[in-house]
Amino acid sequence: MSVFAVSVLIIFLFSKLLNDGYSEKALEQKVDSIASQCNWLGNQVVGVDFMMDDSSNSLSTQTDELAANMSGRIIIIKSNYRIIKDTHTDFQARFVLNNDILSVMKGKKKRIVSEQGSYIEVMVPVISKVGSKQDIRGVIIATVPKKDVMSAVSEMEHRRNMLLVAFVICSLSAAFAISYVLTRDLKKIQKDVDFIASGHEDQSVEEAGFLEVRNIIHRFNEILGRMQTLEDSRQEFVSNVSHELKTPMTSMKVLADSLLSQGDQVPAELYREFMQDMVDEIDRENVIISDLLSLVKLDKKAAQLHITNVNINELLEIIMKRVKPLALQRNIELVFESFRPVTAEIDEVKLTLGLTNLIENGVKYNKDAGWIRVTLNADHKYFYVKVADSGVGIPEDCQDKVFDRFYRVDKARSRDTGGTGLGLAITKNVISLHNGEIKLYSKVGEGTTFTLRIPLKYKG
Repeated sequence: MSVFAVSVLIIFLFSKLLNDGYSEKALEQKVDSIASQCNWLGNQVVGVDFMMDDSSNSLSTQTDELAANMSGRIIIIKSNYRIIKDTHTDFQARFVLNNDILSVMKGKKKRIVSEQGSYIEVMVPVISKVGSKQDIRGVIIATVPKKDVMSAVSEMEHRRNMLLVAFVICSLSAAFAISYVLTRDLKKIQKDVDFIASGHEDQSVEEAGFLEVRNIIHRFNEILGRMQTLEDSRQEFVSNVSHELKTPMTSMKVLADSLLSQGDQVPAELYREFMQDMVDEIDRENVIISDLLSLVKLDKKAAQLHITNVNINELLEIIMKRVKPLALQRNIELVFESFRPVTAEIDEVKLTLGLTNLIENGVKYNKDAGWIRVTLNADHKYFYVKVADSGVGIPEDCQDKVFDRFYRVDKARSRDTGGTGLGLAITKNVISLHNGEIKLYSKVGEGTTFTLRIPLKYKG
């Protein structure tokens, strides 16, 4: 309705401007017509040398008829300011003088138009032409009523008002029709949205209506889909956490029950073996809980980064030294190659955690006597870290999922190596916090390569 009201207001203003323009144009045409007739009369007056009462011509009578046709008054004044003819009074032979008459007589103005109440007064010079020279011989003043002009303007206003009323009626009808069509679809959408809001998040809104409405519904369904995906991921995460925490506890309970079933005659060697197994399960539980806490701390909305300028070359060398004893156990060669010195604004603790996870995974899932190559490079905007290994590789259908929490390519092998399925998820979160990217290339049996790109300057 607001659009309808604005439209009516615009049409009203436009029609008023149009009517005002028409009124001005009608008045101008009326003045031009009067001036033209006065100029014709002036030529006739010059032709008889202002002898209006001469019996040889009927100019005085023609002047009276012209004034009658105009429903007004005509005054003819000679250059000596003497009235030669006045169709309304008997002022003939009298003298008249004012500023307007002086301006016309002296040629300062070619025409003077003035409004006096309900009348229009038009004053034009009487010109005598001798060759190319023009001589002002007098002035003709015509006074006519504005009623003819006003009647035309009133008729125009009447027609305008009729059209405006018709437009308002048509527009109002169209507005109601359009509102009905639009609200019909919107009401249906509202009903579907209320149904979804009541707890049926797995449903979607039917796409109907105009193209713009369908586009909005389509985007809304996409958001619903993403929300459902997040909800499924959350439920799966909770399920995985429950399973991962329950498994060590179940193992410890089985071990404890086995010891209790032995009675008092438990050999010391068996007792120590069972207790060592329980310690291992507790350690495994502790690793899972620590990784879960790391993920919580790395939540992008809650994580607090402590950004400092860090020498990335030295950081990677320290990480390689820490991982080296683990690599030596399986005779895996660690190689670090740097193309240039790199200093960047990072959170040293968190990025160390992410890089350590990548390099340790390269050791855990590598072949005996294999290799790991870590390379560092940079340009004017980013630094790049590449971690490549000669390990077992990751199947192509699993590569999109390895960054998911608790996802394992081979669950049995991961548990053997002490993995929780959270390492790569932590690494990806760390890199995301630094506004960076991580990409994976792998081929089964040939190894895996992770490539990191992180800005040199941190922008929070």
